[in-house]
Amino acid sequence: MSALSYNGHDFSSYVTAELVEPAGHALEPRALAVPGRPGAVLLGSELPPRPLKVRLFLDAGVSLSAERRSEARHALYGWLIAPNGGELRLSGEPGLVWRDAVVTGVTDWDSLFEDGSCEVEFTCYDPVAYGDERSSAEGSFIVGGTWETWPVIRLTATAGSSLRVADELGRYVLVERAFYAGDEVLMDFAAEAVTVNGADAAADVAVESTFFPLAPGAHALAFAGCAAHTVTWAERWL
Repeated sequence: MSALSYNGHDFSSYVTAELVEPAGHALEPRALAVPGRPGAVLLGSELPPRPLKVRLFLDAGVSLSAERRSEARHALYGWLIAPNGGELRLSGEPGLVWRDAVVTGVTDWDSLFEDGSCEVEFTCYDPVAYGDERSSAEGSFIVGGTWETWPVIRLTATAGSSLRVADELGRYVLVERAFYAGDEVLMDFAAEAVTVNGADAAADVAVESTFFPLAPGAHALAFAGCAAHTVTWAERWL
């Protein structure tokens, strides 16, 4: 049993929660039929939104007055409605948060006057949970988790005409412009955005640049045109 937090609301004052967790993710394959061949050719698979079912247990349901039960139910009804999605946290999954979660299924209260339980299905449109945030000021570091993550890199430029960040696979982001010593550069790889001293510098990013993710494991990044850097990322967990 655990507490539940959703869209900024702490449910622990009303209910405890039990995660009904699937064994794993179900993929959505992409395939192409080929004449003269049985079946099809697998082109790849997509990771679809993830459903998470949670059973809620109304605390002390049998001892609550009718007024208190009504208050609890209506508070929960309001908290579970988040049309634009919200963050979902379960204390049974410490340190993990699911983003873009929407309630897409609910059951009736079961034996409300005895144990007061129901089941709520959340659909997490970002299907990979976010874990602890990590950072490194070194060139080599290890990324934890079980899924690739997108870094944010802060750099202090040296005087010159370019700044470059490359990974061990040869992918890189190159920014070409006149830099002054001490210019602060921010690269957001998820948003494919670069700013210099807080101003948008997208026009200065070379067209051959690739904003690359970091897979779990060891990494060695190479930096050119900067005096210092910090790489920040959040561990991602399936």
